[in-house]
Amino acid sequence: MILADDGMSFTDLLKQKQWDSYEDYSGEISAMVSDDVQKSMKEDIVMMEQIKDSKEFKACEVRDAWERKDEAEDLLLDGKVIGIDGTISKYKFASGYRCQVGVVAVNYQQDTIKRSFYISAATLKSEPTDVRDKMERRLSANEDLADFHLRALMMYREREAGLDPKFGDCYVMYHGQLLPFELRSGLGRLRGLETTLDLLKRIVSSRRVMSVVSSHWSHQELWTLGTALKPGQYLTYAESTVKNHLLNKQKFLDEPDKWRKDEYELAKDFVNEYAGDIKIGAVKVAHRPYIFYAHKDIFDLAAAIIARDSLFQKQKGFPLLIDYADNLATEYFSNSNYNNMIEWELAKNGGYLREAGERRMRVK
Repeated sequence: MILADDGMSFTDLLKQKQWDSYEDYSGEISAMVSDDVQKSMKEDIVMMEQIKDSKEFKACEVRDAWERKDEAEDLLLDGKVIGIDGTISKYKFASGYRCQVGVVAVNYQQDTIKRSFYISAATLKSEPTDVRDKMERRLSANEDLADFHLRALMMYREREAGLDPKFGDCYVMYHGQLLPFELRSGLGRLRGLETTLDLLKRIVSSRRVMSVVSSHWSHQELWTLGTALKPGQYLTYAESTVKNHLLNKQKFLDEPDKWRKDEYELAKDFVNEYAGDIKIGAVKVAHRPYIFYAHKDIFDLAAAIIARDSLFQKQKGFPLLIDYADNLATEYFSNSNYNNMIEWELAKNGGYLREAGERRMRVK
């Protein structure tokens, strides 16, 4: 929400209702929330009808996912569609992150790939001998390997798993953006753009990939148009490609001075030569639409696969294969188990009280 567009300021936010006593708050808040939610739901119903009559909606190509429902169902049940998701656990030491990455690829024929990776800041570079250099190294340790880099690592491993020869004749469904920013950015001092773009080029060239996004904020307008769809429909429009989104919405290449020259050229070539092959749409099976990406050659089939798989959990309207992969990843590569394992070793070696975060030592 961009408050400035409504002429609202932070001072206006400070004028909101306050209570001086908990008793007054508890006596009034329920009615206030009820009124607010009812008003919001009524406004949504009116807006969805207005969207159907809007020029933006009429400019979209609205299609029926069920036209290829039987084909999609056969592919799913024959194990020809793979769902992939990963999980990441990290523990922040004074000397840098220790990180566990787990990736699961699964289909409905019980074929699975489970891959795990352990990253330790201590193994990435040699330790200086001078104490001052050691202190400097520790100050920069968690900048060298930040959350952004760890997310990129997980996304890389997820997409890599989808290219495994074992799944060579299958369609591959990922969770999240198909060509994520983390793998298009260069990763700062890690200088990873050539490596990550090479993988993304292979992803696009495979012509058998799709992905579904849980959060719609990167494509708010397309998602909002999708709310007006009937269950079983999907929409897109001719210009709805990753290339157009990056160039016209995100202005991804508008500031070449912020790039290293060689990396800017790599990114520009990738956007121009590959990103246009990935289309973006919205598909709706139940109460809400979801944004999806797919190669243009299989876009309609991908919509049918995503919609048919979502019927396995119709109330949610989200592909079961992705949730299945996510649940297995959480089971095999549990964040709590990883943290407990780290802390057990810290305790055995006299480092728990120094390294464990204060919040983790609170009794709840």
